[in-house]
Amino acid sequence: MPETESIQRYFPLIKSNAEKLFIASTLDALVEKGYLPIDTTQAAFIRICFSRGLNEYMKELVVDE
Repeated sequence: MPETESIQRYFPLIKSNAEKLFIASTLDALVEKGYLPIDTTQAAFIRICFSRGLNEYMKELVVDE
């Protein structure tokens, strides 16, 4: 199953392109900074966010800059 189908199937509340782009850009930044493994998929990142909370990731990015 392609990743976009996985996201739509398991996370139906994420619908708009803006939300998907925000998730993708946040994931890219976290991978670039070394906070997440390079092979982390968007679907895996969304699952992690539900357990950890997106705000914690945003705090790390702000502090790191």
